[in-house]
Amino acid sequence: MQHIHFFYRQELPVPGSLAKAVTYPACEWRPPEGDSTLATQHPLNRYVCSWLTSDMAEVSRCDEVLAAIAQLATHAIQEWFADGDMWCVDFKPSGVQFNPSHVGPEDTAYWNQADGSFDLKDVQTLLQQWRDFLAQRG
Repeated sequence: MQHIHFFYRQELPVPGSLAKAVTYPACEWRPPEGDSTLATQHPLNRYVCSWLTSDMAEVSRCDEVLAAIAQLATHAIQEWFADGDMWCVDFKPSGVQFNPSHVGPEDTAYWNQADGSFDLKDVQTLLQQWRDFLAQRG
């Protein structure tokens, strides 16, 4: 997908503390040149990139989800869930639905939001690219 960037982000410690800087892999959708879209509110950032950065930071976890997606594609399974620290993700052949882990299904106003729904193939493509990015640093 266009305008998705994978990079390593560094968080610096609070000035005066003895803590060390922390570096971690991150994903971000960036608007094309000249687009005034607020990047932080874009659905790819709010859901997919947030999920990749927070819950999919290990190659082995990516492999697990990619294997499940492959089973969905062949209809060996009809549904699969990935529950992480930040996201509960529902995978079906018809698509992928992202819901924040701290929001339960009883909170209907915040569950299964339309902008948190994505094409299975698109999520698979981004996840594979993310997995490959993580594997490069090995």
